Amino acid sequence: MASLLLTVALALAISVPLHWWPRLGAPNRRWLSLATSLAGLGFLVAALRTEGHREAALTSLVLVGPATATAHTSASASLYYYALTGVCLLLGFTGLIAGDTLARWLRPRALLSSVAVAWLVTFVRALLEKCAAPTLLADAVGVTWLAPVAGAYLAMALEPRRGGPSSLVPDLLRYAYLVRGLVALVGVTATRLTAGTHYDVSPLTEVAVAFSNRSWVFTPGSWPQLFWLTLLPQLVIWPAYTVLAGMAGAQLGFVLSPTPAAPAAEAVDASSGASEAEAAVETSDAPSSD
Repeated sequence: MASLLLTVALALAISVPLHWWPRLGAPNRRWLSLATSLAGLGFLVAALRTEGHREAALTSLVLVGPATATAHTSASASLYYYALTGVCLLLGFTGLIAGDTLARWLRPRALLSSVAVAWLVTFVRALLEKCAAPTLLADAVGVTWLAPVAGAYLAMALEPRRGGPSSLVPDLLRYAYLVRGLVALVGVTATRLTAGTHYDVSPLTEVAVAFSNRSWVFTPGSWPQLFWLTLLPQLVIWPAYTVLAGMAGAQLGFVLSPTPAAPAAEAVDASSGASEAEAAVETSDAPSSD
């Protein structure tokens, strides 16, 4: 239980700043980018001081059974520190050099921004697994934890909706299939190439069926194996979870987002603006003192 709580806490510490970065003020964006760059330098120092090798066990949660060990990876103990160094320095320097331009471009494109975060997380997760990173870290960098955060971000970033979280279902469906579609593509590629990450289901040649004594037998890398263990979960089951978890996060987002201005207040602002415009016209028609 403690491990799960630590994983969730780490996942939130990573995903919340990534999602809200375009909506932060310029000084806060620079501070966050600077902190990310410094973290990258810290990982570099740790890499230079680390010796030996690491081994990590990879598990996959498949549709028809419990979580199953799929592979063991072995790498230099410093390798995942180097990977984190590269990721942090890339994000930090990008934020410092092109932060304002990138934030202005991403701010009105909330759905694209959330999908980009999920694609980045998918890439980093695969990289960390190949580097034999600690299980806690690899598990925290996953798209499963992003769904409620993305739902909250979309609820706060898009125009105010009066229909509640259910009004975000079309956006959450687009998000789910854009994210899970990439994960399915990565899973197919990893399995066909026996890449040795948790996306690779080729080692699962015999899978116990949950709540029964049956098991399914697959040929490694076959399309039946890919259909049942990758495509069906990623394109049917996980999108449903993503929408439901996103709606839960959106509910929190609607609670935290500012209440839209009342129509009466908008009318007063409009009439005030019209009066100022008329006054400006009258002033412009007056003879010039020059």
